[in-house]
Formats: sequence, structure tokens, C-alpha cells
Amino acid sequence: MNIEKRRAEIAARKAEIRKLIEGDSENKLNMDDLEKELRELNEEDEKLEKRQAIERMLNGGAAPASPTGLSNPVARSANQPAPESTEKLYRSAWLKTLQGKPLTDDEKRAYSTAANSGLPIIPETTANQIIKKMYEVAPILQRCKIFHVPGNFKFAIEGTNDEAALHTENAAITAASDSLGSVSLTGYEIVKLVKASRACSEMALSAFESYIVEVIAESVARRIEKYIFTGTGTNQPGGVKTAGKGASGAYADGTDQITVGKTASLTEENVIALYGLLGDGYERNAVWCMNKATFFSDFFPLMNKSKNNVIEFANGKYYIMGAEVYFTGSLAAHEAYLGDFSYIIGNYSQDITVVRSEHSGLATNSIDYLGACVFDSKPVAGFGAFVHLAKATA
Repeated sequence: MNIEKRRAEIAARKAEIRKLIEGDSENKLNMDDLEKELRELNEEDEKLEKRQAIERMLNGGAAPASPTGLSNPVARSANQPAPESTEKLYRSAWLKTLQGKPLTDDEKRAYSTAANSGLPIIPETTANQIIKKMYEVAPILQRCKIFHVPGNFKFAIEGTNDEAALHTENAAITAASDSLGSVSLTGYEIVKLVKASRACSEMALSAFESYIVEVIAESVARRIEKYIFTGTGTNQPGGVKTAGKGASGAYADGTDQITVGKTASLTEENVIALYGLLGDGYERNAVWCMNKATFFSDFFPLMNKSKNNVIEFANGKYYIMGAEVYFTGSLAAHEAYLGDFSYIIGNYSQDITVVRSEHSGLATNSIDYLGACVFDSKPVAGFGAFVHLAKATA
């Protein structure tokens, strides 16, 4: 396999997908398919990069031998770096710029070329590490539909959907009155300011990159997760809090909500009744979400295998009525949601960027790093994809 050629093809395809998305003003593209393809391309590229590194190690640090499998190799001038070399140079240049270190001539060229071509401000490898870290910190994001489309974004959803009808042979068929709705997303800035010691400027590039990824990604991920659960959609991203069947996504007792009395304890009947309120079909991908205190004080006492399997523990995870339990500190005590989080739509209209400032940290002899992204999310409300467990306050 010619790894170099394949990685160039992957980069070209990703650039093509970016152009397709930016030019899709009428939302005709299948975003799910494009997202899946991008994930597969990124995974393949990472594997190829590792393979190249191993080959270099086997060659004692020398460049890999020229491939013999190509009858018509791509010509490259002596001063033109390979695609993967350009990416690595840009990555090191970007990290050195954040540290305030001087750049080599090759790094200056790579940094200047990338900036002029409209490539992402953060190197692709670093950006992928940030996304990976965010998914580790807030796994619920993997269950939501998350896009990376610049600018305002409108996502088509199912509106009126009539059932299939029985047809008599040769009889005229009347078209169903199906319709489409949409979820419109704008963008809200989510930022994290980090004060770091000037010792950061002396760290090795890989260690500095890990530090930036750890601090920025974790903080931004926790804030986005909070909006996924508690966001109102008014001057902030929206979330499951407004995903009910009522007006403005409100939940109502007996429809999509069970409220436990102020002095009462949660019962098996409450849990079973709440599960029964979940809309048909949504239980396949549904998860329970609550904080740990709620689970162990309210739900865990209901665990009684000699009687039923309402609460189970298997493979290091807890399950309620067969649905996995997801712990989050974003929800209040005695509150829980059950639902299919693929009905939460999110979009990064601007991916995470990182900038530095020495001036703002002058008084403390530190360097400030600001991580920021533009994000919005909204639930697909009114379908019964979520139910809510509440505790009465009066």
C-alpha cells in the first residue's frame, strides 16, 4: 500500500466534503452519511499515520523507501514537502506559536500556507484529540446528533407522519399528508480562560499539546453537557429540559412526567409508570440520566433480584428496566430523565480555537490561554422521546 498517496486522497476527500457542506444552502445532503464517512476517514488516517511511524522506526529514523507498487508516481519538487510532513510542520508551528517559541523556516512556510488556504486554525490531529477528550468527559455527546457546519444550521425533522394504509388492487392511491419540520440552530460562544505558568513555554510539544487538550476540552465538554440537560434554548443552547410534549417543550404529569411527593420515596410503581410513558420505539436507544446521589438514594434501594429485575448491574454498568444508567453532575437531586438522546440536535458553527495572551497575565507572570467554540443545541420536542422524573417541592 502507498500510505502517502492514500493519506493525500483522504485529505482531498475531506476537503471535498467541506465544500459540499458549505455549498448545501438547501439542506439536501445526508448529514448522517457524511458524518459517518468523516469518522471512517479520520480513523483510517490515524492508522496510516501510526503505520508510517512504525516504518520509520524500523528504518532507524530514515525516510521510508520509495513505493514500487505505483507505475505512475506523483511528481514532487525537492522543496515541496509531503502532505503528512506539511501537516506535522503546521502542527508544530501552531503549538510553538502558542508557547511563544521561534519557528524554523519550514514551519513558517507551513504556518503561512495553512493560514492563507483557510485550513482549520487548530491542526487536525490536535482537533481530533480535543473531540476525543470531550467524548470521554461527556459521553452523552456521542448519543446526540452533533454536526460541524459553519454558520446557522437548519436540520430537517419528521413532522406529520400518517400510518401506511391498506390498498385495494387497482384502486387510486391518495397521497398521505406527511410533512417535514425543522430544528434551527444558531450559535452561542462557550469559552474557557486558563492561566498557565510561563514554564508551559518550555514544555515539550507533545506534553504542551496534552495539557491544552486536557484543560480546554474538559471544561468546554462539561459546559456543553450541562446545556444538553438543563439548557432552556433562550439565550443559551437548549436541551432535554424542553423536550416534553407540552407547550415550549414542557413536561406534564401523567403524559410524560411522574412527580414523587415531597416527603414520599420513589417506588417500583413510579419507575414502571415512567417507563410506560416513553413513546413507542424510543426505548431501543433510551438511557436513564441522573446524578449519582439520586441513583443510590432513590433507585438503588429498589434493587431486589429475588423479586424482579427493575434494577440490574452488569459489566460495570447499572441498568433500569433494561436501559443503561448515565451519571451526570448536571442534574439536580431526585431528578432523572429517560430518553433517546439522538433527538437532541447540536452543531458547532465554529470548532474550538485556542489563542494566547502574555499581556493579560503580566501582573502574575503568567500566560493566558483562551479556548472558545460556537455551539448550539435543541431537542426535537413533542414526539415523546423523553420522559421526566421530578420531586415535588411543596
